[in-house]
Amino acid sequence: MKIDLANIAGTPGARGRFAISERIRASEGAACVGPVTGELTVENAGSLLLIRGRLRATLKLTCVRCLSEGEQEMDLEIEEEFASEGAGDDIQTIDRDEPELAAISDYVLDAHEFVRQQVVAGMPMSFLCRPDCRGICPQCGADLNLAQCECAVAPGDERWAKLGELLKGGARRD
Repeated sequence: MKIDLANIAGTPGARGRFAISERIRASEGAACVGPVTGELTVENAGSLLLIRGRLRATLKLTCVRCLSEGEQEMDLEIEEEFASEGAGDDIQTIDRDEPELAAISDYVLDAHEFVRQQVVAGMPMSFLCRPDCRGICPQCGADLNLAQCECAVAPGDERWAKLGELLKGGARRD
């Protein structure tokens, strides 16, 4: 969806409210279950167009320990600034500094790209399917949440033996 903001950009103090419902393709290690929904308010604050609002989505993510998929709700508070028609040359915004990365061009907001960028930026750095996830066995790859594997515990590296003694409290100071 494209939103024409030319009337708002040309009139200081003008505002507009827009309902959002965008389906986002899987990218950056996550997929949205259903559309991303929300509402955006665009306001001309003189030299800047302020875009504020809230977006909600359900993400399908991969657990960092066991690699299984799970879902997580996302509720994003949005606040972005873009240059308006009254902006001087000293105003720095992404649409002026890096126009190829901006979701706005010639006062037309590409809502799909804007929502995609916000979802990717708001994704969690890591996702656990559950707080007590045990992960996978480093030797056989078995999911330790489902069953205990029969792999033998690998012997420790002898170079770390003294550190292990310190951690157990068994080392003496000379």
